Amino acid sequence: MRTLVLDNGSFAIKCGYAEDETSARTIPNSVTRTKRTKRMYVGDLIDSSTDLSGLYYRSPFERGYLVHWDVQLAVWDRVFSSDVLGCTPNETDLMLTEPIFNLHQIQRNMDEIVFEEYGFASLVRAPTARLVEAGARDLIYGDEGRDPECVLVVDAGHAFTHVVPYHMGRQIASGVRRVDVGGRLLTNYLKETVSFRYWDMMDETFIMSAVKEKCCFVSEDFKRDIEATRGCVGRRRGGNPLGLEYVLPDFSTSRQGFIQGSQPDDIVTDSQLLPLCNERFAIPEALFHPSDIGIEQAGIHQAVVRAVAACPAEMHAVLLANIIVVGGSACLPGLRQRLQSEVQAQVSHRVRVFAPQDPVHWAWQNGCALATQSRARSWQVSKAQYEEMGAHRTIAHFGSIS
Repeated sequence: MRTLVLDNGSFAIKCGYAEDETSARTIPNSVTRTKRTKRMYVGDLIDSSTDLSGLYYRSPFERGYLVHWDVQLAVWDRVFSSDVLGCTPNETDLMLTEPIFNLHQIQRNMDEIVFEEYGFASLVRAPTARLVEAGARDLIYGDEGRDPECVLVVDAGHAFTHVVPYHMGRQIASGVRRVDVGGRLLTNYLKETVSFRYWDMMDETFIMSAVKEKCCFVSEDFKRDIEATRGCVGRRRGGNPLGLEYVLPDFSTSRQGFIQGSQPDDIVTDSQLLPLCNERFAIPEALFHPSDIGIEQAGIHQAVVRAVAACPAEMHAVLLANIIVVGGSACLPGLRQRLQSEVQAQVSHRVRVFAPQDPVHWAWQNGCALATQSRARSWQVSKAQYEEMGAHRTIAHFGSIS
């Protein structure tokens, strides 16, 4: 019996068999429609299209929760097909992730679809943060072989950012905090800023998401850098070391853009260039100051401090020393260092922030490792048990491992 680990993110699905790391795939969790031809593409099928300008994305998720089941089933059908994973559900155990504090009706629908629609042999359903916590020992202590007593997970995902404290593998629900800033908001913020200053990019989510990933970073000193970039419009025109120009793809000779100078043999015209300067670090600053864009919430550093303060006092020092940041936004250069310095400025205990080498796939990798352990077997609910227990008891069972 094989175990399929499926990290069902709102932006992308990270999936593969626990016994075979080479089976790992990352599939866009959306149905995409092209602007010119109006063709629909499910998941990774968009990679076969050359019409990538003005793409319209339909996601299964709204505000971080799975509500559009028709879209999700279409993407899952693609993932389980012979063209991707070649999954035979009745011969496969499934480990599936879900958001923190997922709604019971969504959980009920998920369990019904897994067992009744697809017929998987068994299911483990757990929050992404729980899988991150399960791999904390290797990240924090290396080969010392001991599990950390307390861990604070900062999951900077696509829809929002969660701060989740754990003690001895158990979630401290009273300490969970959420910031409504994630990768999608940062991409939209970048689209609006660039459209106001340079080119109209409001319909170019595909391009601007790539621009964010390749060009943006988190400033260690925002005031210093904003002063340094005053009057800057790209490197070539302003000569500022923080400025650069991004070569936009034309989708006839190139599918991906690149930073000018990173490929010196390419010849481009001014019409293809997108100048960037303070946008590179002003956009990610919304993670630390959401009020700058009209979201009256604490930044992620303040959410960390408040999450720790909501836990028993004897846990504070250990939680602050064992902070793990994961998710797509954790790939932004400088985020770990900035988060550590901002939290350290507000507390007296020593602060340590860890980031895995691959923050996007870290939960999936831990899920694969966990699938071979005995405790994962105790989390499983088989199809026969689901039919005997019913939906309510199944939900309660999975709630006990969050």
